[in-house]
Amino acid sequence: MEKTKMSKELFNVQPGDTLTLGVTKVVRGVQFAVYLPNKKKCMLKLYRIGRKLPAAVIPLKDEYKKGSVYFVTVTGIKGDDTCNIAKVLSEEYEYMYEADGEEFADPYAQIIHGRDRWGKRRNPDSVRAGISLEEFDWKQDVLPRRDFSEVIMYQLHVRGFTKHSSSKVKDKGTYLGIIEKIPYLKELGINALMLLPCYEFDELSLDVGSYNAPSENGSDEDVKYRINYWGYGTKNTYYLSPKSSYASDVRHSDAEFKEFVRQMHLAGIEVLMDIYFRPGTNLYLMTDCLRHWVINYHIDGFRVNQEVMPAISLVSDPIISGVKLLTSYWDENMLRDTGALNDNVLAEYNEGFMNDARRFLKSDEGMVQTFSERFKRNAPDYSIINFITHVNGFTMMDLVSYDIKHNESNGENNNDGTEFNYSWNCGIEGKTRKRAVMRSRMNQIRNAFTMLLCSQGTPMLLAGDEFGNTQIGNNNAYCHDDNITWLNWKHTKSEQDIFEFVKRMIAFRKQHCVLHGKEPLSMFDTKGIGIPDMSVHGTQAWRADFSNYSRMLGILLGGRYGITEDDDIYIAFNMFWEQKVFELPNPTVGKKWYPAIDTHSGEFFTLPPKKKRKRKIKPEKQLFREYLVEPRSIVVFVGR
Repeated sequence: MEKTKMSKELFNVQPGDTLTLGVTKVVRGVQFAVYLPNKKKCMLKLYRIGRKLPAAVIPLKDEYKKGSVYFVTVTGIKGDDTCNIAKVLSEEYEYMYEADGEEFADPYAQIIHGRDRWGKRRNPDSVRAGISLEEFDWKQDVLPRRDFSEVIMYQLHVRGFTKHSSSKVKDKGTYLGIIEKIPYLKELGINALMLLPCYEFDELSLDVGSYNAPSENGSDEDVKYRINYWGYGTKNTYYLSPKSSYASDVRHSDAEFKEFVRQMHLAGIEVLMDIYFRPGTNLYLMTDCLRHWVINYHIDGFRVNQEVMPAISLVSDPIISGVKLLTSYWDENMLRDTGALNDNVLAEYNEGFMNDARRFLKSDEGMVQTFSERFKRNAPDYSIINFITHVNGFTMMDLVSYDIKHNESNGENNNDGTEFNYSWNCGIEGKTRKRAVMRSRMNQIRNAFTMLLCSQGTPMLLAGDEFGNTQIGNNNAYCHDDNITWLNWKHTKSEQDIFEFVKRMIAFRKQHCVLHGKEPLSMFDTKGIGIPDMSVHGTQAWRADFSNYSRMLGILLGGRYGITEDDDIYIAFNMFWEQKVFELPNPTVGKKWYPAIDTHSGEFFTLPPKKKRKRKIKPEKQLFREYLVEPRSIVVFVGR
């Protein structure tokens, strides 16, 4: 057994008085505060980093207790009046608590030691709370605070985004690796990241029948583990600590995460976190957790599972309520009662748009009216997050390549993952070299991105969809840390074509404010200009066809209803498997319709420059009144 001098007299201590749980730098030293209700014998144990035995054990006496919280301030080391106690503790010590004989790491720990290497078995006793009190120079960091109507969101996994060798970054699979991809993100047009869990979750969970994860010491112990790659719902999660195995320098994961956020903000990119609280998590801890990420890490917003953390706690908190908040739904009556209306920080995140857009994309019956409602949806009291793919389900390429899920490699006999994918393989299941099928898939991908990026609300892309990333038909890749989930950046010609199309679609959306208004569309001519802000048509102008067998939809958006005056835009959706002639509505006086985008060819047409408005506007002869739209294609027209 290791011999280490242990003494409760090593440090000078006194009662604390700052209402902040965890470890905090205070005027008199460093305060440790922990919530221990109904415990009789409690102590704070300070270890030198990596040592088995504690260097000091500090009994938590009643004099340190306020309510059910113990507050202890370490003011210095006995016999050394000159030491910087915050620096000494940060660099040389880690800590644990013990209550009634049970030792545990602080739930409020801001750094965790012992999980430095991703996917490696470790001795449970080596997992301890670290102390991180180092100052970070934010260099006058300013949060972008972008309106939801201007956001192009991008959901990514910190490790999987750059872990593949093809990413060509220096620090693969880390926060710094994403920084290296900033030029790529800006070229694509992304201005907000939604990070999958990147707090300190335990990616290893005991599960018989899963693969044998390598141990840190190289032993061949017969213990089976399954990787929880996504990080949702794991035990022994420390919500206030950035995941150290996602850092290139695990000794300074705290500072590295802050530098990552700072660099994103310099590039005009917001950083949001997906935080999944396990059922039973203390409400006070959840609130402190979100406040912590906002105050100490300058996070721009969160997606939170409101079935565990009540939405009223989010909108009522003076810190949390000032950043973007995404939940599966919002109770409008509750928002009115709490006065949390029209703050432009709330958004709805659920699969409603995804399911209906997928069904319209694959030509299901009875979807025209449903999709038109999804297309225009924008609630008065919160924004809507729209997506066609996200972490849970098929990627965009797999959505058009597989009719059924292929999760055999998950080790659950393909019983996991949803059966309702609303996908279509375009004629052949999985990979193929048949050109007709490949052309159909590319066309469907362009259709999907056009649906997403022309709809109201806030679009969210799944990382890798913009260049045809595939998970080989796996729609529940939560347990894969390999080429199934790592983005492969080696682009083929067709994948590069997808990227160019998506990039130009994002640019087109940004150029036309009428595609992303702040307020819900009324479908009335509230300005008396002859057309409403939005109208729905069929193959005949002004005659919507909502019959069960219809697959054709026309949508007209009035440019003068934009935040600033914009072009009129008409979108012809032909999700039928044959050509259809669309009659175009009459353009606004003085304008003509010009085709701008055709998903069948993937072409973006050159448009004439905008004309300056004249006092007397003369009707112009329209170039055409009808337009032939190819099967399963979308044509976007601009009125100028």
